[in-house]
Amino acid sequence: MNRPAIKVAVVGLLVLAIIGTASGVPPAACSLRALVGAAVLYVLARVAGRVLIEAAADALRRGGPRQDKKQGYGR
Repeated sequence: MNRPAIKVAVVGLLVLAIIGTASGVPPAACSLRALVGAAVLYVLARVAGRVLIEAAADALRRGGPRQDKKQGYGR
């Protein structure tokens, strides 16, 4: 899950830098904010990836998605 997190962080860095530059923020402040934002996005993407993997693994351990059997309907 490291590669997608890095991609999200790089895209976030570029987007935040473009927004900061377009807003007229000084370059030093713009770059610092973009780096901090990219670091936060990286951590969030890693956590979200781990949560998704755990959910998928749990579903596989339980035998896939649950299907409630309702009596009186269908077959």
